[in-house]
Amino acid sequence: MRARSSSFPLQCPVITSLTVLGRKWSLLVLRDVAFMISVNPPDGSGPPRLVRRGVPINFSQILKNNPGLGPRILCMRLRELQREGLIEKVEDPEDARVVRYLLTAKGRDAIPILTALIQFGAWHYPDLVFGDGKSRSIDELFPGDQKFMLGRLFGYAKTLS
Repeated sequence: MRARSSSFPLQCPVITSLTVLGRKWSLLVLRDVAFMISVNPPDGSGPPRLVRRGVPINFSQILKNNPGLGPRILCMRLRELQREGLIEKVEDPEDARVVRYLLTAKGRDAIPILTALIQFGAWHYPDLVFGDGKSRSIDELFPGDQKFMLGRLFGYAKTLS
């Protein structure tokens, strides 16, 4: 039997990632911490869309965004994502009862995964995603946000063009 090289993976990286991100609701909780739904234009005449979240999100906002997700499961997912270092809990300095969540650097590394899922859904299932049923590219959905949306993959993507 040959000894394993130290560069040979002990476990598939996809399986490893899915042990955390593959739990039910985990990716949707990360989506809500990373992005927020915005109505564009401000008068509300356009379709709602995801935009980068500039401020942390609270527990009740995540619950409201995810019909079918109960408080007990959300609490479990938030704890798991914190334990894995993907999100952090931030207490309001003026009222410790007010808690919000934001992405950590490790959590921001999951944004390209969300980006791929957004692109897949927007391109292949436009009739379920958009009122007009028209497919859209990630460039159309997030113009000028390539570096944020691709994170560490941005440099790799640049070498391909």
